[in-house]
Amino acid sequence: MRSRGYVDIGAPSWGRARPPTGSYGPDASRYVRTGEGNLIDICEVNSDDRYAQGPYTCLACGHLMVPALGRTRKHHFKHKAGRPADCHNETYLHQLAKMTLFSVLSEAIRTGQPYWLTRDRPVVCSYYEEAFGFSCTAKRAPYGTDLTTMFDQVAVEAGVDGFIADILLSSSKSDARMLLEIAVTHPCDETKISSGLPIIEIEIQNEDAANRLRDGIDTSFRCTRCHNLPNPDTAPHLCKTPCSANGLALLLYKSGKVWYSELGVGTRDEEQILSDPHLLAHAIVDVKLGHPTRSWNTVLDHLRAFIIQQAFENSRAIRSCLVCRNNGGRVNNHDAFCVAKGRKVWMSSSAIGCTDYDPAGDRDEAIHILGSLGGP
Repeated sequence: MRSRGYVDIGAPSWGRARPPTGSYGPDASRYVRTGEGNLIDICEVNSDDRYAQGPYTCLACGHLMVPALGRTRKHHFKHKAGRPADCHNETYLHQLAKMTLFSVLSEAIRTGQPYWLTRDRPVVCSYYEEAFGFSCTAKRAPYGTDLTTMFDQVAVEAGVDGFIADILLSSSKSDARMLLEIAVTHPCDETKISSGLPIIEIEIQNEDAANRLRDGIDTSFRCTRCHNLPNPDTAPHLCKTPCSANGLALLLYKSGKVWYSELGVGTRDEEQILSDPHLLAHAIVDVKLGHPTRSWNTVLDHLRAFIIQQAFENSRAIRSCLVCRNNGGRVNNHDAFCVAKGRKVWMSSSAIGCTDYDPAGDRDEAIHILGSLGGP
């Protein structure tokens, strides 16, 4: 026996109080159009007077529908004469989403209730701004806009600048417009997007997705895309618990030793290093979120500036292989070759108490020696 042509829209997943568990047949819809042209959910149909709001018609093909309220399968609407071959799921979902949006937006505008468009906007935390001149822009937060404060008119399949909008929001007080476009299998037309008109494109895959539109539009879902909308303003914020940040600590000790340490800003590690009673001067530079990897050349650039400042601007005594005339070049990130000793030595501390220590005589010479330590 040949089956009638149909597209299986699957089993809707709403909850029910009475009917037992069961399965839907291929001709099953949760929503239909009432005799007055409104949407009705099968859950709203009273079995004692099931045709009270009829006649019911299919959202996709317009054919007569009847409520199936049996005890075996989940309650649903089905075509009275069987589902025709030209009744497609794509059309059903497209019409369902449009009618849902039109209904809920019309009601919100009429009653003054908000209808929220939720978008993410960047959040700028200034926790590190005063100390390091550094703001965190890594976080985003939801930001709601009540569409009823911007628009007081809503229309279905309305013309705008040569295009037809699925749902057109407009204002009687300004030129503000917004198009709500439903995408089931076909995305919004590129020509419409390139027109510059503000568009929210909403992908609908099933009845539940259409039903969620009753609660607002949330663009954080991957199925919702914004086109030609202005970006939300950045929100100022001060985190109670700041993001993890890492800095490069440049250290000068009373012994003349100069070296560096990578540390977590605001951590116990930082407190222990900077509270060392032998520390004479320090600077924390290159503060970044997370745990960045710094090359030796990056570290050397900061060390060079710190040493020059301490030795030749602040007139502090420096005893470091980094500025010794016997420095024969870097061996690795910890060692340099000492010409006087004929072997490698620690760059960080070998100059302390070294009888061969011969420091640069001026700024230019120190810069030249430090420059020989660069490399990958």
